[in-house]
Amino acid sequence: MDYVKTLKKLYKAPDLSASMIIDTFQRRNGTSVAVEKVNVGKPGFKIISDIGVFLLLERPIDYYNSKWGRVTNIQSLMLDYGIPVPLYLGQGEMTEGFHKSSASKDPAAGVEKWLYEIFEIDLVSAYFLNYFSRSEALKDYRLIIFEAIESFYMGLDHAAIMSLIPVFEGGLRNLQNKMLDENKGNVTGAIFEKRLREILKNWGSRRVIDYDWHPGMHGIDSIEVDFYTHICPQSDVINCFRLFFKNVLYKPSEPHDEGFNRHVIVHMLGNNFSRATNFYRIFLALTHITFIESLTNQNIPFFWPGYDDESRRLGQYLKEISTIMDGRRNLITSFGVPGYC
Repeated sequence: MDYVKTLKKLYKAPDLSASMIIDTFQRRNGTSVAVEKVNVGKPGFKIISDIGVFLLLERPIDYYNSKWGRVTNIQSLMLDYGIPVPLYLGQGEMTEGFHKSSASKDPAAGVEKWLYEIFEIDLVSAYFLNYFSRSEALKDYRLIIFEAIESFYMGLDHAAIMSLIPVFEGGLRNLQNKMLDENKGNVTGAIFEKRLREILKNWGSRRVIDYDWHPGMHGIDSIEVDFYTHICPQSDVINCFRLFFKNVLYKPSEPHDEGFNRHVIVHMLGNNFSRATNFYRIFLALTHITFIESLTNQNIPFFWPGYDDESRRLGQYLKEISTIMDGRRNLITSFGVPGYC
């Protein structure tokens, strides 16, 4: 006997209870079920039937989407400014800083200033040493990443940004091949995004491995994705990366678009991508790759380790080359070469 129709009906209830579940199964299917209260990251009910064990939350997914905080929510707001969530900030600090900057008289300028202020040289150093250098997905590109960082702090913004785009694509491909046990070469943006959803679902499903059915399962894909973002913090962060990838970096764009877009940058279609903060954007995208890898690679810290002597030593080097090249912008302007934003 198939209880999916009954489960889907119960799923839509605005405020589910154990008695409602028992009564509905009896009325619709003529069967008795045992119901237990559980918490899988959100309160819900474990339903034990004659053919399987099912999970329902107290409220529909739409309720949690609108009423409960998650990182996906703040990422959705950041998409308008082309920013992936900074993983080294606490959720409260990040949300407060972003909302304050986006509520200014000039939101775009306010958010750019906020992004600039939260991105320190020692931060870049710490990520390179503790994450990028330990990443299996990025290990073949360590020198390119280091040269991109050097270029950026020498004032070579275009070179820094453009060199990290293929690094991002190669790293993401390596990560997905490893986590999905596949061996694919170049893939399209649509396949990249699909495979990110697979990783999100694979990781989130670990929380509900004992259930034969849960919201969204074998049904509406968006409901299943949202379900995992509410019960699994790791899936929530992976979803942020998926949204940035799909709606910003790989969003189909026209030549006149001003957003931060991989296609427009690589093919020189007229986009002005020379803002210094665009380096931060692609750099943050790389940190999301290492976050996902940290779920299975113990050599990569899962929690932000902060700064140490090595990261400060590298940071000092970057500060020195930045100081040496400080006059470069005025020099190129004097030769009539277009400057930076």
